[in-house]
This record gives sequence, C-alpha cells and structure tokens, in this order.
Amino acid sequence: MATKKVREENADVNRRIRNRSRGGPVDEADWTSVDGDKVTAVIAAVAKHGCAIQFGYTRDKGAYCIRIVGDGEPYNEYVRPTEDIDLYLEGLLVDFSAE
Repeated sequence: MATKKVREENADVNRRIRNRSRGGPVDEADWTSVDGDKVTAVIAAVAKHGCAIQFGYTRDKGAYCIRIVGDGEPYNEYVRPTEDIDLYLEGLLVDFSAE
C-alpha cells in the first residue's frame, strides 16, 4: 500500500497558494493544461500497486478530482486550479513509486 507522505508534505505548499488566492477570480480546472507525461507516469505507478485512478472535476469545475481505488477504502483528493497540480502529481508519483 502506498503512503500519502509526500502528498501530505506538499499540502502545506498548496495550502499557502490557496490562501493567497482567496477572494480572487475563480479559475476552472482543466486537465488539458496538465503535463501528459506526468499523468501517464502516475497512472503507471498507481496501476503497478494494483490500484486504479480516476481523473475528473468537481461538479462546478472548481477543482480537479483524483480518485484512488484499491489502496484501502476508495478516496478522492481535490486540487484547486490555483494550487500547483504538478506538485500534487509529483507527490502522488513518489508516494506510489516507493516500495
């Protein structure tokens, strides 16, 4: 099973970004703006652990929604477009690449 160690460490960085962005214009999440090679690497790492991953949005497209299935109880993680989605994906990659 993967741990959330790196993602939890990166959450502080994204929390500071989110707090600076409060009250500003609302951005929509857009997967087409995300590094496709990084997404592919995350899919491979998660699948290697026998898990599945889904990529979507919240209903209002106000955040990316990443669902992990097979790593205990299924869970969703959310990243706002004002946060660093690449940093989140890097953490996900490291957490699921650790043996």
